[in-house]
Amino acid sequence: MVKLPIYAFAAFAVLTAAFWAFAAVETPSVGAQTVAPPSDNGRIAFASNRDGDLEIYAMDADGSNITQLTHNSFNDQHPAWSPDGQRITFGSDRDGDWEIYAMDADGSNVTQLTDNSYSDSSAGWSPTGQRIVFFSIRDGNLEIYAMDADGANPTQLTNNSARDSLPDWSPDSRRIVFQSNRDGDYEIYAMDADGANITQLTSNSGDDRAPVWSPDGRRIAFVSDRDGNIEIYSMDADGSNIAQLTSNSENGQNGFPAWSPDGRKITFTSNRDGDFEIYAMDADGSNIARLTDNAFAIDWESSWGVGRGADTPPSSPAPTPALAPTQTSPPSPALAPTSIDAAVNGRIAFQSNRDGNLEIYSMDADGSNVARLTNSFGVFPDWSPDGHRITFVSGLDGNSEIYAMDVDGSNVARLTNNSDRDHFPDWSPDGRRIAFQSNRDGYWEIYAMDADGSNAVRLTNNTANDWLPDWSPDGRRIAFVSRRDGDNEIYLMDADGSNIVRLTNNTASDSSPAWSPDGRRIAFFSTRDGNIEIYAMDADGSNVARLTNNPADDGSPSWSPDGRRIAFSSDRDGNSEIYAMDADGSNVVRLTNNSVDDVSPSWGVESPSASGGACSSPSGLAADGGLLLAALVAPGLAFVGRLRGRWTVHRVRSRRFWVRRLRSAGFPPSRE
Repeated sequence: MVKLPIYAFAAFAVLTAAFWAFAAVETPSVGAQTVAPPSDNGRIAFASNRDGDLEIYAMDADGSNITQLTHNSFNDQHPAWSPDGQRITFGSDRDGDWEIYAMDADGSNVTQLTDNSYSDSSAGWSPTGQRIVFFSIRDGNLEIYAMDADGANPTQLTNNSARDSLPDWSPDSRRIVFQSNRDGDYEIYAMDADGANITQLTSNSGDDRAPVWSPDGRRIAFVSDRDGNIEIYSMDADGSNIAQLTSNSENGQNGFPAWSPDGRKITFTSNRDGDFEIYAMDADGSNIARLTDNAFAIDWESSWGVGRGADTPPSSPAPTPALAPTQTSPPSPALAPTSIDAAVNGRIAFQSNRDGNLEIYSMDADGSNVARLTNSFGVFPDWSPDGHRITFVSGLDGNSEIYAMDVDGSNVARLTNNSDRDHFPDWSPDGRRIAFQSNRDGYWEIYAMDADGSNAVRLTNNTANDWLPDWSPDGRRIAFVSRRDGDNEIYLMDADGSNIVRLTNNTASDSSPAWSPDGRRIAFFSTRDGNIEIYAMDADGSNVARLTNNPADDGSPSWSPDGRRIAFSSDRDGNSEIYAMDADGSNVVRLTNNSVDDVSPSWGVESPSASGGACSSPSGLAADGGLLLAALVAPGLAFVGRLRGRWTVHRVRSRRFWVRRLRSAGFPPSRE
């Protein structure tokens, strides 16, 4: 079955843990409540990976008239409006490392403001528009700096061995608030605009982060986990009169607050409805309204400016053509392994944005004969045991639902139909049932349904999140991931949901279980050794062995039908590609090679035809796993994939970017 991305939404796992930890560089539906703020309250800039990589967008205050402002193959993030609404600063890795840029409100006239071999990020304008405050590691540690609006005359404002970041200028230009761990955990501080007279505003055992001034200078909104969950608070400018503005269950996080120009509203990012979207609420926390709704992307980091919707025309809606297979060029022959027999070892389905949109493809086991199977968005492919059908998730009909298609992309059938989100389908070994995860009953739980979508039954039931089911080869057990005991661990249950047993137990995140075809081993990925790597263990959780070991992130394991090889996703060569290795971790071979991200491999018994299409091969058990590429972020796993997946899954940088952005924004507590 397809597993969560290792990076962005690896997303399930990396998202929650990454939300609080802060990296060296700053780097994620049940429906909205009440009504949205008035459309004449300026424009909202935000970052999103809805078109593949992270770009800057702008929308009206009610969420309408979304316009894409940046267009490139790198990552653009953390937009900030100038006081007059004419310019927007943002961070980008387009020149190799993170630098600060500025552009006109319509995306034109892009200018690079910083240029050094280190990372600069999180720019904020002074009220006069003449200076910009930001943070950087250019002097070896995270410190706060200020520079002229054209990038000239940079001045270091803080200087200590702790981490100072996320500065925001007061409306009267006299003070700057920022977050720092100089006293142990992250607290909020204020200083004069020249760096003098530093004052600590908050003090508690939790982490307080991401402070932003109200337009009148009287209040400061910020993010904190002081009550056990990541929520938004506000306080007086001197740190008194703290009020909690959001109150979510343990399954949601709220961050990135930004005030409206009139001070009456606050936008923020939350995954309260399953994925990360932008919301708005009154300044007292009431009247919450959802502004964005994109099931397969992360929308976040909003900045509310005085710009008007009329200043920038709305984007034309993308066409939604019917699903149809399309042949694409095979990867470089030089990358194809000589030791894999495609005719014996089936086909590998995967997801990629190589043609501009997230679609499902299949290829031979050696990476050749690539065929495009969908043409209107598809993610999380999973082969049926007989190799005749592939399930996947798509928003084709307006909501994320589960579909099935023939292996050539034809005969598409919708299997689920409800107002919530159904993800990560996994076939039972006899092909009669499909397990999946859904938030249809309020929390993410595991369900099973007949292969035609009927007779859906809920298998898990608790207030934590259960996800990523993978059926055992004998059909008796289902492995899955759950946070029911605090962090992300792998569990087993009988096929009817009974007899739940915990297989892993550590303070890191274990995710994306995939059964070997003989049922003796379970592959998974974990952060237990400090990096996202692939491991395997016996079916009872014993004899854990590490299979990959490198500074990149490896995830979404999927076994070959004969159990000798494991396909996986990795960003070890710069962006996310699909690799295969022997079951003991040796003989790693790269199967895909292009400038975008290929993720979520699912290895099936399908074998290629002489023409490069797909035809059925002898029956066998399919074990699959997958990495969620793009932007689908599930509720709270312990590490992000580009938390793509890349969580969420973007470029290598993108993966690391997700973690860093989440961390610097004040999501999950750091273990530093």
